[in-house]
Amino acid sequence: MKRLIVLIAILFSTAFSQGVVTQMEKGSINYSDQTISAVGIGFVPQNAINAGQARRMALRIAKQDALRQLIEIVNGVTLTSETTMSGAMVDDVINTKVQGFIRGARQTGQPKYLSDTSVEVEYAVPMSGISDIVLPPVTIPTPAAGTPAETATPTTGGITGVIIDARGLKARPAMAPRILDQNGNAVYGPGTYSREYAVTNGVAGYSKSLEAAQKDPRVMGNPLVVKGVATAGTNRTDITISNADVSKIDAANRSHNVLKDCRVLILLD
Repeated sequence: MKRLIVLIAILFSTAFSQGVVTQMEKGSINYSDQTISAVGIGFVPQNAINAGQARRMALRIAKQDALRQLIEIVNGVTLTSETTMSGAMVDDVINTKVQGFIRGARQTGQPKYLSDTSVEVEYAVPMSGISDIVLPPVTIPTPAAGTPAETATPTTGGITGVIIDARGLKARPAMAPRILDQNGNAVYGPGTYSREYAVTNGVAGYSKSLEAAQKDPRVMGNPLVVKGVATAGTNRTDITISNADVSKIDAANRSHNVLKDCRVLILLD
């Protein structure tokens, strides 16, 4: 029985470790499952009339603390190779929309009642809501009137996605990374993917193991795996690939729309 428990714990730990998560003191940014979470703590006010009121008041205080922490954590999210959310939030319109979105955060799990009578709660928001605010209105050209729309033509054995192996490059995750050729031109970035897919599923997925990546619904089936050769940008979030691999990705995209549909996953250390 003990061996079974240990095995389950190891498997759970291994599965969790494949996710790309930036852990912070009061929360985390999970670039793999596209969520941002924060923990808030509420203390029982001295003016509480009874135990029931004390608990309700502590929960309200904990929620407000969690929402404050969420704003701090969202500010630290890496948006692009040169920008963090704190830079984007300088724009008053974006700031107002993000703050409004965070007020709608949902509680995850049950409150934890601590020995010092305080209460701890966790609240989370999906990155999709942030993406909907900060991504440009149009990120892929619309075909001209009368031009036949390009459609994917999946076939048995067709490419189902692209995995960029950036391990060993000290690359970092971001909400809107780009894939570049060796001349610095964007192979994958704004203008190559559908805004709808980018908002709903994220511009790119992340994993720490090839085995886990190949099972990810974003690319699962028959993904094309290419090796990154360098990183670019101040935040080291853009990945450069060889020009030979650019041709492979271009062929896969023309046949199966892997870029338009954001079927891109990046492996990090």
